[in-house]
Amino acid sequence: MAFMIPETLRRRFSTQGTKKKVRALYWQEDYLDAYSQHTDLRVDEDPHDAIGGHWDEMGELQFRFLVDNGLKPEHRMLDIGCGTLRGGRHFIRYLDAGHYTGIDISKKVLAYGQELLVEEKLAEKRPKLVLNQEKRLRFSEFADQTFDYLLAQSVFTHLPPEYIEECFQHIRQIMGIDSRFFFTFYGSDEHCRRALKDFSQPWPFYQELAERHGYLIENKSEHYPHPSQQSMAVLTLA
Repeated sequence: MAFMIPETLRRRFSTQGTKKKVRALYWQEDYLDAYSQHTDLRVDEDPHDAIGGHWDEMGELQFRFLVDNGLKPEHRMLDIGCGTLRGGRHFIRYLDAGHYTGIDISKKVLAYGQELLVEEKLAEKRPKLVLNQEKRLRFSEFADQTFDYLLAQSVFTHLPPEYIEECFQHIRQIMGIDSRFFFTFYGSDEHCRRALKDFSQPWPFYQELAERHGYLIENKSEHYPHPSQQSMAVLTLA
């Protein structure tokens, strides 16, 4: 008689196998290569949970926050780490046609995003979904373009300090004189890797980067009730 593995044990073995595969990715690959492959795996499991869950709550929160901070339909927006369009679907619906651009390092989140555009009848708004093939924050994909509003929701929370500095160094190339770059972060007393792909940085780290690269920075966390206690800040050109 064949021995049958109970379903609860089968799921546990499957989960353990996935965790081992994910850990191996981060040991064997460049960090952002591992992160993009990990995200692809998560999209296969659940496209909504793959980018942090809280699908309805977080999509509405980031949308309302930017509108409350001056986002108008005529503005051009870059959604950095747009994921499966948790927030993007709201911005696309609100902005004028052709005024939303999302960029991500995961092919599968963008593929799901394209499906969502059809499902929610948003394709006519002509959003651009761009694959960051370099997996860098140099924004070479947008040479000679500028955006009025830029958002990095749950991006710096998954990056070591050197990638954040790269972003500060290069993002001014796609900002105009009145542009505003909003980003979330985990605050802490010191640089800390909280988990396999979660990082926190002290607020003075961001202040020092802003001063060095010619920005003004403001902490907006008091007005951003994130369910996982992410903080929010905004950069403008000095």
